[in-house]
Amino acid sequence: MAYAPVLPGFLAIALMVLWAAEDGGYDAGTWYWGALVLLIATALTAVWLGPQIRLSRGAKRAIALFALYVAWSYLSISWAGAPGGALDGSNRALLYLLVFTLFAILPWNAHTALLGLLAFALGVGTIAAVLLFRLAGADHVKALVIEGRLAAPTGYFNSSVALFMIGSLVSTSLSVRRELPALLRGLLIALGCACLQLAVIGQSRGWLFTLPLVLVIAVLLSRNRFRFAVAAVIPAVATVVPIHRLLGVFVGRTPVALNHAAERAGKAALLLCVAALVLGTAVAWAEQRVPPPRLSARGRRTLGASLVALAFALGIAGAFVATHGDPVGFVKRQWNGFSQPETGGASSHFDTVGSGRYDFWRVALDAVIAYPVGGLGQDNFADYYITRRRSNEEPAWPHSLELRLLACTGLVGFGLFVAFLVFALIESVRGVRFPDGLGPAPCAVALLPLVDWLLHGSVDWFWEMPALSGPALGFLGMAVALGRPAPPAATGDAEGDQDPVESQPRRFPPRRALVAIGGVALVAAAVVLSFPYLSVQEVAVASALGSRNPRAALSDFALAARLNPLSPDPGRLGGTLALENGLYAEAEQRYQQAIDREPGGWYAWFGEGLAASALGDEATAAHALRVAAQIEKQQPAIREALTRVGTRHPMKPVTALREITLEPGTS
Repeated sequence: MAYAPVLPGFLAIALMVLWAAEDGGYDAGTWYWGALVLLIATALTAVWLGPQIRLSRGAKRAIALFALYVAWSYLSISWAGAPGGALDGSNRALLYLLVFTLFAILPWNAHTALLGLLAFALGVGTIAAVLLFRLAGADHVKALVIEGRLAAPTGYFNSSVALFMIGSLVSTSLSVRRELPALLRGLLIALGCACLQLAVIGQSRGWLFTLPLVLVIAVLLSRNRFRFAVAAVIPAVATVVPIHRLLGVFVGRTPVALNHAAERAGKAALLLCVAALVLGTAVAWAEQRVPPPRLSARGRRTLGASLVALAFALGIAGAFVATHGDPVGFVKRQWNGFSQPETGGASSHFDTVGSGRYDFWRVALDAVIAYPVGGLGQDNFADYYITRRRSNEEPAWPHSLELRLLACTGLVGFGLFVAFLVFALIESVRGVRFPDGLGPAPCAVALLPLVDWLLHGSVDWFWEMPALSGPALGFLGMAVALGRPAPPAATGDAEGDQDPVESQPRRFPPRRALVAIGGVALVAAAVVLSFPYLSVQEVAVASALGSRNPRAALSDFALAARLNPLSPDPGRLGGTLALENGLYAEAEQRYQQAIDREPGGWYAWFGEGLAASALGDEATAAHALRVAAQIEKQQPAIREALTRVGTRHPMKPVTALREITLEPGTS
């Protein structure tokens, strides 16, 4: 078995697991260098395999449509109010294009695809196991659990839940493969249990709502629904049995109570995972040695339907317990409180009523109506929302994949991405359902991350998490590759009437033209990824250096601003550092740079107003603070600073900065 041609795919899978462990890959300093690695890997793979790459017409169209979406995203920089945000968002979209393309062009077969999926499942499962051990040992639980909900490893409750749901689905699906050793199959079942248990501790209401549909589609995709249903019963039971302890983590508000609740939940979960390992291994071992009973087609259907019903019954039982015995009332409360601010429950987050999503989606739809063709510009929702909000939140994204596509890239971007998904899914379904595909069973498993990403991501922001978008789109590329028809036998027959795969290069466009276009695209991609990444690194160095050597840090911020002439971050952060150190003229200059790059960001206007006030420039200070107050109406420090301009006691910059708390994505 030749593994060398698919090694770049295993490199990408290692990156996915690394992203999962490192805050979901959300930080630009993490995903930017990952994008550069994937760019090099994809380019080398294309050169290495060359004419050996076999893509169906549908696969080519999917790649072309995704590439057009990314190009449209870059074009949106020209009309975006915050070009720096649009550049970062477009580079992130390029990262996902690279992941999908790399997996789609690799010569996966059933064996190598199975190994790749195993590597991913074991990686995510290991993260889950480590977290359970840390909970059971009360090891820095406050760093893992925030407000009673598991935030680790991605740093965001809902994305961590989605990651572990994907891990549980993939692990459980792989555990039914007879060609795997019995101990490995038992381990996969145990890891599936660990992932599902952690998903419960994360307490995502979006996950609970979308879970039934995710499970239905997972069962429909499975090549052997009977065996999948049998395997799914074990994680379901291992999660339902200790569910009161898993949900009990939420009520541990004091450090001592939190540690105690986490320890009880972790120990119970680990004990059941060990039981699942033993049971799963025993069942797999017995299955390999005892011939399965011969059942009629009707008997198999009846037994399979019974087990599927049992798995769903366990899921319903879990939901029943999670909603404290009133699932109908839970749904009614959530629906009635959807447009209301969030109000906490006493015993679990599932009791919480209300959400900011109604307001996010209202403003996103308003953006679609106002800018239907091109949208606001990639990643430009934050500044648009803050001036139209009815909540006290400052989301950077609309918390919905569909509305994100519509609001940020308009109908054109939405149409391109949806068309890409349609062509990719058509090619993938060929691999799942038609016998001429190269790996029906691995192909079905490869689609599971996409299922959860699409459904749960319809009510949350998962696009920005490479740990979720990477597996969803990367394994979709694997499914596309597995869906290609097997190479025809060299019998001299005429070409079959299957969806054609081009074995010979076309005359048009000429191969040299394709190479030239690819070379230009490669250089352009390297430039747009490298300079922003270097800028991000300089910002990180400057931020670490700031308190010890402000002058050197300001120099680094200036270099970061030159490396990325669109980003407002170096000016905003450099201005704050200068303001804190009494360098008011320097601060005013840095904040003005940030304003020039992002006029809709209130914080830079606020900082410029404070600096101008400290310099005695009352007119500039009043204007800047007035603009900041018009953008951000809920920061009392802005209004106070404005009212004190020109008085005997103007607001001190350090005092004002101390009263401002910036959240991630705040402008």
